[in-house]
Amino acid sequence: MTDEPQQASEADERFAERLAEDLGRILGTGIVIDELLLGPNEDTPTKIRALCLFDGGMEVLEVGGETRLEAYNRLVRAAAELRLSVAARRMIAPI
Repeated sequence: MTDEPQQASEADERFAERLAEDLGRILGTGIVIDELLLGPNEDTPTKIRALCLFDGGMEVLEVGGETRLEAYNRLVRAAAELRLSVAARRMIAPI
């Protein structure tokens, strides 16, 4: 057993691409998937850390889930909450 990173499968790459696209639609910004720890299949624990260049700064969204779909849904929800919190801040204290 080695500690070297495993090569991403084509399915893993498509998963990351789709995730970045969906986050971009929610946040309207550049997304960097900083860390994507996927198990051997879709039904294993997953950890996602995304760096979001958003509203003139950088936000880190980090989630985990028992499955890829659960982690994916949690990250999308976190991105939507980030968008709402920034919009609320702008309403209270516009720049």
